[in-house]
Amino acid sequence: MKIFLKKIATVFNIFFHNKLLRRPDFSEKRIFLQGKLNEERILKKDKILDFKDVEFSVFSQFGEDGIICWLIHNIPNIKKTFVEIGTEDYWESNTRFLLKSQNWKGYLIEASKTNIEKIKKQRIYWQHRLKTINTFIDKGNINSILNENLEEKDVGILSIDIDGNDYWILREINSISPTVIICEFNTLFGDQHQISIPYEKNFNRKKSHFSKIYFGASISAFKDLLEEKGYTFLGTSSTGVNAFFIRDEYKESLIKKIKNIKSYPSVVRESHNKNSELDFSDIKQQLEKIKNMEVIDIKDNKKKKLSEFDDLYSKSWLDIFN
Repeated sequence: MKIFLKKIATVFNIFFHNKLLRRPDFSEKRIFLQGKLNEERILKKDKILDFKDVEFSVFSQFGEDGIICWLIHNIPNIKKTFVEIGTEDYWESNTRFLLKSQNWKGYLIEASKTNIEKIKKQRIYWQHRLKTINTFIDKGNINSILNENLEEKDVGILSIDIDGNDYWILREINSISPTVIICEFNTLFGDQHQISIPYEKNFNRKKSHFSKIYFGASISAFKDLLEEKGYTFLGTSSTGVNAFFIRDEYKESLIKKIKNIKSYPSVVRESHNKNSELDFSDIKQQLEKIKNMEVIDIKDNKKKKLSEFDDLYSKSWLDIFN
């Protein structure tokens, strides 16, 4: 009986720390060490074919940790400060490995109070120069939030992933000058047109459509927007989730090091059915679900349905889907 109760207590302890508090054991140190070894490997690469050559993931969702390490290594005098907008509890993020590996200073903007409390309970919060900002951002408040909370105007990295008004928020930001901008794009909106969801102040991806795949903007929308703001597109992760841009004044140090400036589509099957269950739909099936949803054709400044666009995807993207 004692052995049985001891086993129950062990299971409860694991569940309580790993599921409720999201508290890792010392395996975080092991994966961090593996990340440092990968970092050492990719920093030996002076020139690359595209970002696929330097990807690795420690805390990032896919291969962004490696891309970021390689980028900042090749940007002279980059400011060692980042802003990440949309972090959840910060265990899976674009900047956590950077913070631990290079001891940067960071600002985290997150709408959920619960997630902010989880971040503050982690060792990383008191071990590093990390500030959390608990607020829901919109077009009207983003610059005031940045001005009120940041000591710096020049920052090394801005990463934005809010699963919704990303394009509209990024368009408004003028209070900081990031060297590198990382933004999540929506593959379903294609690579041929500048498309975004219409701006809705309180947009919620989970409520906007049962599939949870109606959000954000196309890669072309971000490329055009950031070109206007003085940024050059460097490529995407090979998983087609995040796009990377550099301020034009720094581009000469990087453009010649990347042979192919390439955008990859995502083949992630994250669509849900009406019961809120993953249904593992492919690209065509996902598009069919949201084809009648309203989007903005940014170039024409008109609202359309996705189904009104005949050629959402380039041949190179279609080849990957097939």
